[in-house]
Amino acid sequence: MFDILIKNGKVIDGTGSPAYLSDVAVKDGKIVKVGRNLKGEAKEVIDASGLVVTPGFIDSHAHSEYDILYYPAQPEKIEQGITTSIGGQCGGSASPLPKGTTRETADIIPGVGNEMDYFATPTMMFDSVKDVPQGANTALLMGHSTIRRAVIGVEDRKPTPEEMEQMKAILREGMDNGAFGLSYGLIYAPGCYADTEELVEMAKVVAEYNGVIAAHIRSEGNRLAAATAEFINVAKSANVRAVLSHHKAVTSMENWGKVNHTIAMMDQCNAEGYEIYCDVYPYDASHTSLITTFTPKEFRARTKEEQLKDLKDPEKRAELRKWNVQEWGTNLDWVQIALCDAIPEYKGLRMTEVAKLHGKEEYETLFDILVANNLGGTACYFTMCDADICTVLRWPRAMIGTDGGSVRGGTMCHPRTIGTFPRVLGRYVREKGVTSLPEMIRKMTAMPAAVYGLKSKGLVWEGMDADLCIFDPDKIIDRSTFTDCIQKAEGLNYVLVSGEVVVKDAVANGKRKGKVLRREN
Repeated sequence: MFDILIKNGKVIDGTGSPAYLSDVAVKDGKIVKVGRNLKGEAKEVIDASGLVVTPGFIDSHAHSEYDILYYPAQPEKIEQGITTSIGGQCGGSASPLPKGTTRETADIIPGVGNEMDYFATPTMMFDSVKDVPQGANTALLMGHSTIRRAVIGVEDRKPTPEEMEQMKAILREGMDNGAFGLSYGLIYAPGCYADTEELVEMAKVVAEYNGVIAAHIRSEGNRLAAATAEFINVAKSANVRAVLSHHKAVTSMENWGKVNHTIAMMDQCNAEGYEIYCDVYPYDASHTSLITTFTPKEFRARTKEEQLKDLKDPEKRAELRKWNVQEWGTNLDWVQIALCDAIPEYKGLRMTEVAKLHGKEEYETLFDILVANNLGGTACYFTMCDADICTVLRWPRAMIGTDGGSVRGGTMCHPRTIGTFPRVLGRYVREKGVTSLPEMIRKMTAMPAAVYGLKSKGLVWEGMDADLCIFDPDKIIDRSTFTDCIQKAEGLNYVLVSGEVVVKDAVANGKRKGKVLRREN
């Protein structure tokens, strides 16, 4: 007897091949039969007439590294069809803990316990989560910034030879425990203080394991080409598979269109026999912290106390404002506050509106927000163009990523956290026709499975894991917006993880059938 029999669906198997009419039978978490008019009893029969059946979507760029303990249900993932996420991106992983962390200074994980017991080392992290069921499967990268912070702290300098060996040893420990590779966050402290030589040395460790490196490169704006060239150089020098994170061109209209050049650079790299890919999200605004965007990296190399002291000093503020005006100009209408717990009424408003409410000039208002939030706070930045999004989505080696984690019960986030995959399918495939539906499903499933080494996922084939999506290609669409972020998708009928239904009509049923995956050695 089958556990689930999916009848009369149009199967898009993940290879890029056209859809074909078929049944799909599931038993013990695996796809056991694919074919027309399958016979046999089943505990549950799903009529997929008029719907497509695809592999579960793989979020190739996620920030789920803390959710595995803080928020393992991850409804934001499965309610848009994601059955596996690649977490630990942009240089940040949950482990190891920063240099100098003690039991007294470590954070407490709500409902779980002291961070020291779970995230102190890569071995402790993987051991802690191996039996914690997840809403979606999660594969983890080690974060270069996190490793650097554990060994060096937040200092703008080269590592000593001894420190370099410590960093490599931590990375090896992570890879030995099942990490899939290493991520860099080269605009964030302390990753931004690393030179290319350091990046290559770390990448060579990943190459020993046939892993993957991914990077939020040093610039996605005026220096996009140079930053892309550096990452390509790292990949080639270490001879390692590479993924350029959330590829885009930002900051000003003068940079729009540069993705054509950077894609050509990556094509040349691939033509030389190396492997480089990218991921992309389908929105014209990015999202990151205010402190990263509106302070120079030298400012962030100092302690939090020193940064706060300068932000309260009128003369230092004036210097910081001058730097920002040179970098961004005086109009901040392209900035929309997202997270601002200290002044929640500012959430969802553009900086021009916030400044009026606050009663101060825009940069003065922004500095006040940073102080009030103890350097915290994030924003969405509307500095991208749709033509570039379409260009990157069309590239045969582009995968789809949310660049998000979980909302964790909040109401304000970037809509990509909720709506990325339905948006790509509804707005960019069905409405704009940037590529065919089978090709986009390949980008969401089989390709990221191959890139990251998820050998049993990404295909509707017999013997593969029964992580599946069933949806209406004529109706699937995102509803999450920049001011109403938590609206669920439409047209997503069923999601299966490990052979069990976990979502019906875009609503999770509470089952956690995923797990933290480990790379096969």
